[in-house]
Amino acid sequence: MMPVFILVPSFDPTGPVKGACALANMLAQRFAVTLVALKDLSSSQPIPALSDGVARYSLASSGGWRKKHSAYQAMLRQAQASSGFKPVSISMCFSADIMNALCATDAHTVSSVRSNLFRDYRMGYGLPGLPLALFHFLLLNRFSHVIAMTRSMADQIRRFVSRDPIVIGNFVDEHFLQPYRTVAPEGPARFLFLGSLTVRKQPLLLVEAFADLVSRGVDARLDIVGKGVLEAEIKARIKQLGLQSHICLHGHLSDPYSLLAVADVMVLPSLSEGVSRASLEALYLGIPCVLRDVDGNAELVREGINGSLFRQDADLAASMMTAANLRPITAARSSLLPKEFTQEYAERCFVRLIERLQS
Repeated sequence: MMPVFILVPSFDPTGPVKGACALANMLAQRFAVTLVALKDLSSSQPIPALSDGVARYSLASSGGWRKKHSAYQAMLRQAQASSGFKPVSISMCFSADIMNALCATDAHTVSSVRSNLFRDYRMGYGLPGLPLALFHFLLLNRFSHVIAMTRSMADQIRRFVSRDPIVIGNFVDEHFLQPYRTVAPEGPARFLFLGSLTVRKQPLLLVEAFADLVSRGVDARLDIVGKGVLEAEIKARIKQLGLQSHICLHGHLSDPYSLLAVADVMVLPSLSEGVSRASLEALYLGIPCVLRDVDGNAELVREGINGSLFRQDADLAASMMTAANLRPITAARSSLLPKEFTQEYAERCFVRLIERLQS
């Protein structure tokens, strides 16, 4: 079988790592897949479940960066000697991309770009993030192939990299989510935020927009799932607005899907997103999404069909009501995912790419 390695910075269950696990599980039906991390798990949250066909390996015990590189090269060379095929190595995120780029002679290297690099590095690191983003773009020239999750990301990559990215949408494990599908509940409109409580995710803006709806007599509830530096400020603002009976802060939930399944609308007003996994999960369960019209969100949400997009902060409340009016009352909810973001479509694209490299 063709050996496929998926390289991530660590086993911490961030969005890219969850995506890597979903990809590993999907490809394991056809290829010999190994999920490799540069560092061990550092959080208390468990890594998403891997199928029996996925091997898992950490380079943490190998030592410093040079020794990790040597160890990963040895893994790739051993895989080729055992299978007779030059392996495919897919990396996600900056440090994994650096390691993968150094292994171009030992594997078909593929970088999966997960976000608007300039915007994300700028928000994460301030002004020093801009040269880091430029370096990351230039690094992509060393890869056999580059994958972008949206056409918007692909256009940005083309402006800085001398190659044409392959567009393969982000996806979620649909088989895992299927048991959570349910009929939309009656009662107040239930809005849900699922993400880190940080400035980039804009949860305070959501609280203000929700307060506007309540002040206009809308019967609604808001569930906020996640933790972060803004948690205390959000609690204080909810109390100041007198919304304690309307808004519930749940903190981090290892299994938020039961709560997600009974929501009417997912709201993520983030200033920047790659393709939010929380949005994909919501849409698969038939829950409309409200997203800011940035990056590739317009490729995921079709206005008035599976949610609503807003551009100005002042328009968020109106978009929330537009999406709330899309909820079915009696019928079982079916998937609202566009075809390009379904698991089946992503599988066909990845298999086609790997088989082309194999031949």
